[in-house]
Amino acid sequence: MDAWVRVEPNPAAIAWYVEEAQRLLEDQQRRAESLRTRGGQVAGFSAAVLALIGGNAGAILGASESSARLAIGAALLAAVICLATAVAIAVWGVIKPRPFAAINADEIANYTSERFLAEPDLWRVQIRSLRGLEAATRQAEEDGNAAAQAIARALHAFLIGLGFSLISLGTLIAELI
Repeated sequence: MDAWVRVEPNPAAIAWYVEEAQRLLEDQQRRAESLRTRGGQVAGFSAAVLALIGGNAGAILGASESSARLAIGAALLAAVICLATAVAIAVWGVIKPRPFAAINADEIANYTSERFLAEPDLWRVQIRSLRGLEAATRQAEEDGNAAAQAIARALHAFLIGLGFSLISLGTLIAELI
């Protein structure tokens, strides 16, 4: 006959889990910061190439007087669209601030109340901390994954835009030779 046996939680084990959960949350937060930096770099490079194209488009188109001018103009337009898309994706998908809450302030305030300070079973407080850390870590992980996907899309748009700009320059060079 199987009998249910009530096992008391191991406070030391729960404390270890809380520490590990805090480390995991910190790792996810560092990952999110790193991804924001990468997103800023993609947006910055895209904007720089976009500015170069915009500042030189007239000169590039003016250097061509044949039917290649239409191909060069179309490639430059496609490059501008792709690079602007890369900037937009990087800014909205990665750099845009997102709300973040680990354990809310009211929960932390409870930990300093008389009720918690006199709590004989500290593991109950630790369990509540674990639940808050789990929710915060899950949110940080989801935000990081979304940022990583946005960076990948922005990078693809940047590379395609860069490719179109190289096509326009290659066409111009081929025409001038």
